[in-house]
Amino acid sequence: LTPAKGYKMNRQTFRGGMQRANQRKMNKPMNKKRQKGSKPVIDEIEVAGKNLRDEALKYMKVRNYTKALGLYDQALEMNNNDQNALVARSRCFLQLGEPGKALQDAETALVLDKNNIRAIYQKAEALYYLGQFEHSLMFFHRGLRLRPELASFRLGVQKTQEAIENTIGNNTKNQPQKKPTKVEKPKTAKRNQLSREELEKRASRRLLGDLYIDKEYLENLIKHPDLRKADTNTEGVSEYAKDAINFLNNRQEFWRQQKPCTSLNAKKINGANGMLPRWL
Repeated sequence: LTPAKGYKMNRQTFRGGMQRANQRKMNKPMNKKRQKGSKPVIDEIEVAGKNLRDEALKYMKVRNYTKALGLYDQALEMNNNDQNALVARSRCFLQLGEPGKALQDAETALVLDKNNIRAIYQKAEALYYLGQFEHSLMFFHRGLRLRPELASFRLGVQKTQEAIENTIGNNTKNQPQKKPTKVEKPKTAKRNQLSREELEKRASRRLLGDLYIDKEYLENLIKHPDLRKADTNTEGVSEYAKDAINFLNNRQEFWRQQKPCTSLNAKKINGANGMLPRWL
């Protein structure tokens, strides 16, 4: 009887051990599910943000920057710490001619990750568009130290150095020089003034290209007497025309500053799609 009794106790012990092992197995998946309870919500936000960025990129490729900007805004409303959306919106602001806002987004991305290579590039580009060539050169150098294999930073250093040299050269030319006193007739002065205006128009036409026709049309439009005499409903037309002229003047001045940068370098910097390097 003793062995039989001992066998029975061993059997109960075995069953108890199996039950406890099975319970542990059942509890493990349950614990994992509890730990991952909030993750699906985060995943949904990330997926939705990526979809918005992808859709915005399609509009960027067809140069519909206003539509792309709206989508980037939506992505950042869902997650204001989305570095990819910040960098992409910075790029979009540059294309819209708003380098100040582009700089803000790049700096926000760098606060989240100081070594974000795309944010460094965007900050350097924004500073360049703002005419802050020394600071722009500093960030192009910083990116070049982090990623020396990227040609975009080397070309950025080159074009910024050329812009600085061009600015220094222009300042040297504009310094007052001693000229012999000469009494000129009023007719001669008038001729010089007219020729200066003509030269300015030629320079504007060369820098703006086909856009010069649009600028000239808008300037004549806001001076048109019929537009001035019209009712208040046309105030919006005048405002839009003035905004467009200001935008074209800013672009003209920017292109004037970066004149030394060759078209070949510009193509290398902008990449195959005519906007940005492929690695961005």
